[in-house]
Amino acid sequence: MYHRFATPCGQERTRIQRFYCVRCGLTVSVLPPEHLPYRPVRVSRLEAFLDGQAGIGSGLDPPPGLLEAGCLRRAWARFQTRVTVLRESLGLLLPSVITGAQDLWNQMRRAKRSLPQILQFLAHSGKRSLLGDYRCLRLPA
Repeated sequence: MYHRFATPCGQERTRIQRFYCVRCGLTVSVLPPEHLPYRPVRVSRLEAFLDGQAGIGSGLDPPPGLLEAGCLRRAWARFQTRVTVLRESLGLLLPSVITGAQDLWNQMRRAKRSLPQILQFLAHSGKRSLLGDYRCLRLPA
């Protein structure tokens, strides 16, 4: 078990369970459902921010503080670099023509309804995540 920041400002910490596999020698951390790998932003906040970037809804309420806003902008910038990879990962769930990150997010939300469902689908079907393809999602060699 270890602790990590639960929010960008670092005032809140959360406990993360960690397990060691004797067979392969790797450790696996189990994140609570409201947390993202390597990001101190809650899933619900990122979903609302991405919705705002794509023109869905009114965005974040309450507005993000300075640190959280920076984390969210970096997440959006990373998402924009992954349009092709994510489009291919969702395959036939999406239309064949995606014009950019905003369109991709709108289509992903239409296909899977929420960020938790999108994350679950990406992890189970393609061993991917929204903002990166992390080692923890790959099967041991």
